[in-house]
Amino acid sequence: MILEIQHETSMEYSQPVSEWLCELRMEPVSDATQRCHSFQISVGQPVTFSHYLDGFGNRVHHFNLLKPPTTLRILAASVVETEDTGIGPMASQTTFSADATGHDWLLPLEAIDYLPLRGPARATPLLDPVLAELRPMPRMRVGMWVCQVAESIRGRFEYARDVTDATSPIEHLLTRGKGVCQDFTHLMIAVLRSYGVPARYVSGYIHRENKESQSHAWCEVWLPDVGWTGFDPTNGCPVSGHFVKTAVGRDFTDVPPNKGIYRGAGDERIKVRVATRTLDRLPSLSWHDQLAPLDAPEHSVLRTAPVYSNEEEVQQQ
Repeated sequence: MILEIQHETSMEYSQPVSEWLCELRMEPVSDATQRCHSFQISVGQPVTFSHYLDGFGNRVHHFNLLKPPTTLRILAASVVETEDTGIGPMASQTTFSADATGHDWLLPLEAIDYLPLRGPARATPLLDPVLAELRPMPRMRVGMWVCQVAESIRGRFEYARDVTDATSPIEHLLTRGKGVCQDFTHLMIAVLRSYGVPARYVSGYIHRENKESQSHAWCEVWLPDVGWTGFDPTNGCPVSGHFVKTAVGRDFTDVPPNKGIYRGAGDERIKVRVATRTLDRLPSLSWHDQLAPLDAPEHSVLRTAPVYSNEEEVQQQ
């Protein structure tokens, strides 16, 4: 599948801003299941972009503006070719130990960092009843158990916006009974790690025909006979060609799509729009000069800021 993705972020300030710094994790990765053919960032002001790879291998673009206007617009556009490999957690034949307390896998270094409970996916007494209910059976296939965990989360909790934010700990979902994709993903990560299964947070997009597309989050689990493989607890399905990955990390705090800081005393209003569409073929090199207007609805976040303020984009399906 060939997908064109447009991710527009608009920021409005109630008072003039003297300095503004931003870093973006919006460029789709190229790996075994997808290939980013082109990526373009457009800002309404002349800027000089720099980029680097962070500690998780994500490509980060950053830039700054002195005395920016009170309204800023960033448009990140990409063309990605995805492949539905059909290899999900269920393809793994790996099993838990005879007493189901763990496993004897030899973990690669890249997986070890995705075992501790931390950040939003942290240890809490509220998690104990969930762990007891989802305890795996002896010699159970791990991939099957991973899918059961995701299905349990999807069935137990209600999808609802404006109940949590992007960095809410799993206690908020466990006590309120509702949340969005990052909450479901953080809880799934916490359960998997509690039983010694490496799990990481994935930031990206999901394309849904004739439905609204938005930035999205899901979980990837490491299994010795499959490697990293993804499952989406929000939609209860393995990752397919409709998913586009932009970044991976231990939790959302490692991979915010848009993170910045500004010097100013006013309020900031952030509006985000995401649109995806399928293409019959790869476009020309100048495709980004003829982008169709976004027809996606806006999602806004209003925040009151002190002189220095960290601003992270809310990521939700």
